[in-house]
Amino acid sequence: MIAGFHLFRVQGESMLPTLSHGDYVLVRDRKVSNRPPVRGDIVIATPEQRERSILKRVVGLPSERIALTEGMLLINDERLAESYLRGLPPYLGLEDHEFALGDHDYFVMGDNRAHSTDSRHYGPVRRAQIEGKVVCRVWPPLRWGIL
Repeated sequence: MIAGFHLFRVQGESMLPTLSHGDYVLVRDRKVSNRPPVRGDIVIATPEQRERSILKRVVGLPSERIALTEGMLLINDERLAESYLRGLPPYLGLEDHEFALGDHDYFVMGDNRAHSTDSRHYGPVRRAQIEGKVVCRVWPPLRWGIL
């Protein structure tokens, strides 16, 4: 870690089309910025059920109700607009799911919902489990940019 930032290598395709396997991103450590995550942030977290860190997008905030139903992602009964999906479906599943988030819980999902293991599988992540926020992609150079 250098001055509160570290590099993270994207593994897998759960964040397509935003991030690709092999991309490197710059992550601001949560100890440097105590600002809580906001909806749409891409974060690095280590859920209790996982040994390795994951990279996912925050879609649900503390105390919200999340519903995955009929191909839609609903937050407190309102459909969430997710322009970053670029046409991918917000929810793929045959079963409806609902989650009630606690005071320190965040619901995280990959952008490529068909190929993502995320809060739908291991539940919400607590704020203390979020290690940092992705700031920008630094590799490959042709795709460098703020996220």
